[in-house]
Parts: sequence; C-alpha cells; structure tokens
Amino acid sequence: MESQSNDNPSSPVDPVAAFRAATDAQAAMAARVRSPWWLHVARGLLVAAMVGGLGSGTEGSAWVLLGVVGLATLARWRTRQVGVTRANPERWRFIALGAPWSIVSFVAVVAAMVFVVAVRDAPTWQVATAAAVAGVLMAALGPVADHAARTRLSSDLTLGGAR
Repeated sequence: MESQSNDNPSSPVDPVAAFRAATDAQAAMAARVRSPWWLHVARGLLVAAMVGGLGSGTEGSAWVLLGVVGLATLARWRTRQVGVTRANPERWRFIALGAPWSIVSFVAVVAAMVFVVAVRDAPTWQVATAAAVAGVLMAALGPVADHAARTRLSSDLTLGGAR
C-alpha cells in the first residue's frame, strides 16, 4: 500500500533547520496574539462601568449590564481574532502565561466590586473612585499581562517547554 507522506529515508530532516522553523512559527504565533491597545482601554472602561453600576443601586443596573455584555462581546471578538475556541483545551493557557498580572488585575476588580456592594450607602465619590481604580488597573495591567504572556509563549519552544 502506498503512503502519501513525504517520509523519504534518503533525505533525512535537518534537526537544526526543523528547530529554526518551529521557533519561527512559535514567534509568529506570539506576534499574532498581540492585543490592540484599544482593547485594554475598552476593557478598563467596561470594568469601571460595571463597578460604578454595582455601587449605584438600582439605577446603575444598566451600567452593570453594559459592562457584562461589553466584556463578553470583547472576549468573543478576541477569541475569533486569535483563533482560540472553546473546543480548544488550551484556551486558558494564554491567561495562565501572564498569570501574575492577570491575577493582580482580577483581584483589584473583585475588591472594588466587593467594596461597592458591601458599603451600600457609599458616597458617589467613593464609588467613582473604586470604579476608576478598577478600570485604570485593568487598562494598565492588560498590556503588561499581554506582553508577559507573549514573551513566555515565544520563548516556550526555545526553552524546551520549561516554565
């Protein structure tokens, strides 16, 4: 039976050239997953709207809805752009590679949400401050986490998969 593969024992594969090709492909993939600057700004604004809406009582529910729907829409758009889908078991790998910064921004957002929910009758300036801090941290730490993840992703093959 004939094989359709290109496995020809008379022409062995050069391991150095194969490694260079794989490294170049890994670097190209890391460059492809770079987030545009406006994505981090939009994410920060949506988080600020959500936190501010949580602290505004019933009249802030539209802001919370805007934040939740906006963040979900951004996440779906970004997933389509990068090419990672829910069927991919490695879908959380990119977040895990930038984990320290992702965790810091997540904790800051959760702390702001807990603050505005726990202190129900907080003055408007306190709610606005909590929302602004959460939004600014999300927008500022997003590119840092993105860069850390891309750096680790591009060097992953070079280091032999060591983390």
